[in-house]
Amino acid sequence: MRKLQCDPETEIIGQTLLSYIDNIQADEIQPYLEKYGLTNVEPEKWYPANKLMNLMNDMAAEANLSNNLVALGMATVEKMIIPPEMAALPLSTVLEGWNDLYHLQHRGGEIGYVKAEKITDHHYKTTHHLMYPDDMVYGVAYGLALRWLPNTVNFKIMYDTDIPRRDNGGEDTIIHVIWD
Repeated sequence: MRKLQCDPETEIIGQTLLSYIDNIQADEIQPYLEKYGLTNVEPEKWYPANKLMNLMNDMAAEANLSNNLVALGMATVEKMIIPPEMAALPLSTVLEGWNDLYHLQHRGGEIGYVKAEKITDHHYKTTHHLMYPDDMVYGVAYGLALRWLPNTVNFKIMYDTDIPRRDNGGEDTIIHVIWD
């Protein structure tokens, strides 16, 4: 994982930050939350995003890093602020609005972007230039598919193997979201 950093003015809303506290890998993440004073998060309050960058940089030495980051990404989808009108939209529309969702969770400073490109009706190529690690973004993509696709629909989330990811020195991370 690359060394994560962000604009010192960047903040994340507590509602989304709760994903760090409540996820399937929470026991492994808890000591980092305590270290950075992020154990009593209020949903309506804004928190410095640089604390999260430092927390994840500390986590980088852990053997279970990838699993923890994917779990954080998946939990982010469960916790993040989602406008009510998006609840019943198809996954394709949600992927096209991913950048707006990302910006709704943050304020201040340069936070990066997500671009979604329709390849077919059931295949989107998403380009990410975000402050978060690739495996966390992968977890968000997985979480979006879980949340917006019916349980009976099969899907795949895949890194583009032809282009180096940000965590491996690339400019952007490309993730494909494909479903039946």
